[in-house]
Amino acid sequence: IMYGRKEDRDMFEEAYTSIKQYMRRGRSECNKGVGLHPLYVNVAMDSGDTATNWIDSLQAAFPGVQVLHGDLEEAICHHALYYSIWRKYGCLPERYNWKLEAPDVKFYPLRPELIESTYLLYQATKNPFYLHVGKDILYSLNNHTRAECGYATVHDVDDMSLEDRQESFFLSETVKYLYLLFDLDNPINRKSNEYIFTTEGHILPLSERFHDS
Repeated sequence: IMYGRKEDRDMFEEAYTSIKQYMRRGRSECNKGVGLHPLYVNVAMDSGDTATNWIDSLQAAFPGVQVLHGDLEEAICHHALYYSIWRKYGCLPERYNWKLEAPDVKFYPLRPELIESTYLLYQATKNPFYLHVGKDILYSLNNHTRAECGYATVHDVDDMSLEDRQESFFLSETVKYLYLLFDLDNPINRKSNEYIFTTEGHILPLSERFHDS
């Protein structure tokens, strides 16, 4: 998207096709209800066999990538999986064992990935459901992680105990995407086709001057 190069698009298409072929598990169509959403698993490189029984919170960014690719229905279904986990705990455990339906790694360091995908889905669909998701996330952050000076990492999602730690990406990404989700008249939202976000939440202008002549 940034540079408009065909070879970049071809590499992405090849990678995305392989991901869908070898890493996707679940039903062929989206269904409502926990456990019925598509799941993307870690696989062995030489065989494509499932390698682990967990997914991690960083993967919640992938529905946003699917939005940008135009695979909107898959993005909606995939996002619903991570939101159902958020609803279960009030945040996303770092690793969630989909086989045991329980967290393997129980901390949540205020990561932005689910909020990022929520923002991109709202921009693509304008469905008010994603504003509801954002409000739910904001409520959880304010009621479970807010501290005397900032917001704190959740040490254990089962008891919502906290650590004296706030990662820098909370301000640069998590809060940024939440702000933009609700600031409907923000110039970035009104002219969203003129900007793109890096994986670290930096906002870059899209310009023909970045394209090959």
